[in-house]
Amino acid sequence: MSKPIIMVVDDEIDVANAIANTLKDANLYEVITVYSAKEALDQLGKHKTFLGLGGNKIKLIFLDIKMPGMDGLQLLDNIRKNYGEDIGVAMLTAWEDEEKWDKATSGFVINYIKKPFKSEDLLATAKNFFEGREARMVLDTFEKHIEKQEEFRKKQ
Repeated sequence: MSKPIIMVVDDEIDVANAIANTLKDANLYEVITVYSAKEALDQLGKHKTFLGLGGNKIKLIFLDIKMPGMDGLQLLDNIRKNYGEDIGVAMLTAWEDEEKWDKATSGFVINYIKKPFKSEDLLATAKNFFEGREARMVLDTFEKHIEKQEEFRKKQ
C-alpha cells in the first residue's frame, strides 16, 4: 500500500526542509516540499486525480502563512475553491493575529501551528488527520480560534 502524500509549503527553505524531514523520519508518509504558492499549485495540478468526483493524491498540506507573492491564506482560499475540503490543511506561522486566525479557520484548517514548531505537533497533526479525525480537528481549531479572539480583545 502506498504512503499518503503530504506537501510542505514554506518560502523559508531551512524551515520547509526541517518540517519535511520530521515527517519523512516517521517513515509513514511521502513528502513533497515546495517553497512558494506557485510551486504548490503546480504540484496540486500534477497530483490531481480524475477518478469518481475528482480529488487529489496530496491529502495533507502544512502551509506557511507569510510568503512573498501569494501568501498562505490566499493559497488556502485557492485550494478550497479549486480542490474542495478534501485536502487537510494545517497552517504554520510565526505571525498570530485575529485577522489571520479568522481567515484560516474560515478555510476549515485542521490545525494552526505556531513557529518555531514542535516535531510532536507536526506528527500528531498528521497522525490524527490520517486516522480520520479531521472533523474533530477542524472543530478543535475553531474552538482555539474563539479562545484567541478573547485574547486579542483583551489586548486591545
